[in-house]
Amino acid sequence: MHLKEVDANLLVTLDALLVDASVTRAAERLGRSASAISHALAKLREIFNDELFVRAGQRLVPTAKALELAPTVHVILAGMESLLRPSKPFDPSLSVREFAAASSEAGELILVEPLRKRLQTLAPSVHVNWTPSHRDENIDALRNARSHFVIDSEGDPVAAPDVRVAKLFDDTLATLARPGHPFAKRKPTAATFAGADHVAVSSLPTLPLLDRSLADQGLACNVASHVSSALVGVLVVQTDDALLTLPSSLAAILERQFGLARIAQPLPEVDFPLRLMWHSSYDRDECHQWLRGEFANIAQEIVGAA
Repeated sequence: MHLKEVDANLLVTLDALLVDASVTRAAERLGRSASAISHALAKLREIFNDELFVRAGQRLVPTAKALELAPTVHVILAGMESLLRPSKPFDPSLSVREFAAASSEAGELILVEPLRKRLQTLAPSVHVNWTPSHRDENIDALRNARSHFVIDSEGDPVAAPDVRVAKLFDDTLATLARPGHPFAKRKPTAATFAGADHVAVSSLPTLPLLDRSLADQGLACNVASHVSSALVGVLVVQTDDALLTLPSSLAAILERQFGLARIAQPLPEVDFPLRLMWHSSYDRDECHQWLRGEFANIAQEIVGAA
């Protein structure tokens, strides 16, 4: 294959198909007919000697070859846009955009809500809406633009070359209890801490991390109840002697809001990364790039306050 065989518009079409996973939506994005997009896809398949996309219901799923091509295509188009774009700098205050950020409730309280407050002043017509994060669906959600950001606290390797990952900061674990809890006055031993009633929040990764730390000392966490959210956990520990272990950044917010006591943990400090994930098709999107910077700024403020 020679460069002269490749029309730049074919790369634009490939990029749109990678983002939208639909001939119809790609056609709408580019202002072309669906038949023109289908014809371009047929040409692309011929050029690259690969199907590039296979149909799964109403969606087009990229092949391994298409995912391999995606980063290079994005870089090429970014360079072309840079050459053709006017030199006027991006102004977030003039942008009108809607984004979705997937996270646990911790990510919403720690990062998404502070970002919303910033946007009211810096970019009043840019909106970032929260959506629940589902570990097994996050990559697909990013590829299909159901989510534009994922705030991840699992720390697992991401086996998706088209998904970008940036660490925001390392969080730790903190344990909260009601004011006047016996452990608030006297640091517990590891054994008494493990044997106390613990409230596990199913939407957060804190219990497995706590279990791992206790297991290193031959102990197991006594989970008295499982709850759906940190807020429910707060309500539980306010009325009895149970303990609630959360990411420190979230615990700091709830500690202030509900007047809870922080318990000294008789364990080695447990670190885990809080990360921001996005699809590479948004690498060159100026508003998306600006929002990534704002997420990073909020993260630095959290680290500084800690």
